[in-house]
Amino acid sequence: MIRPKVFGFNEETAKTNSFQRNVEADQLDQLVLQTFDEVVLTLESHGILVYVFDDKHGVSPDALFPNNWISQMPDGTVTIFSMATVKRQTEVQEDVVHFLLSRSGNSRLIDLRDKIQAGQYLEGTGSIVFDYDHKIAYANISRRTDATLFESYCKSIGYTPFSFGSFDLKGQLIYHTNVMMAITQHYAIVNLDSIENMLERLMLKNQLERTGKIIIEIKHDQTVNFAGNVMELCNADGESHLIISETAKAAFSGTQIAIIEKFSKMVTVDVSIIEQVGGGGVRCMLAGLFL
Repeated sequence: MIRPKVFGFNEETAKTNSFQRNVEADQLDQLVLQTFDEVVLTLESHGILVYVFDDKHGVSPDALFPNNWISQMPDGTVTIFSMATVKRQTEVQEDVVHFLLSRSGNSRLIDLRDKIQAGQYLEGTGSIVFDYDHKIAYANISRRTDATLFESYCKSIGYTPFSFGSFDLKGQLIYHTNVMMAITQHYAIVNLDSIENMLERLMLKNQLERTGKIIIEIKHDQTVNFAGNVMELCNADGESHLIISETAKAAFSGTQIAIIEKFSKMVTVDVSIIEQVGGGGVRCMLAGLFL
């Protein structure tokens, strides 16, 4: 996780992120830092190991969303992704990269930043939702997720690409895949209604079922409340925890929560100010590690 120096409404990203709101709040930076620290403490209280790095640049108001510029795969491969906006391109921190490489047991580094000049963007586990067990990568193709780069990246890491188009109720492409979809070991949370192409929708549903996932289908009103922006993490004992915001949990039905709780303990955090202003939820704050 990256503890931010600054936080606020990013006009660059708002052009493609309909979830952002230019909300006025007193002492916004202080409120966000308090929220950030509370998330860290909550995760640690459940036995989840958290590494916190300070934002060294203080340029990007989205620096607390590191999952977009860096990821680590189960085999240790580390990737630096190509970000679509200028401010977010400044978020890369060499100390984070070196830390992951030193702990991964694998020195492989894939750096996609050279694709920026060609206008090819791929924003990490925002753009891609991975099924690590079956080596499948799911992506909603948008301005932030280039189809050609997505497919070539999947080839380089040995994953099968599965792409589609996901739209909100206004007919606009949903900016990141991890807003409308989450994959865990046993279940998948997904807004199938957002996929307007019926063949793509059916193919995605069938693919998830073939890999043994229980499908928890969310609707548009749940998606805008970040019900798809959740993440499964394991603690030191290997126990599954679903990290979810208070906003998202309130959007789930009792039946849906009951299915989740068969497999995961739900860990709820209040990140509402980050959701409103940044347009991303708790999942976006977490870059998953395989150490």
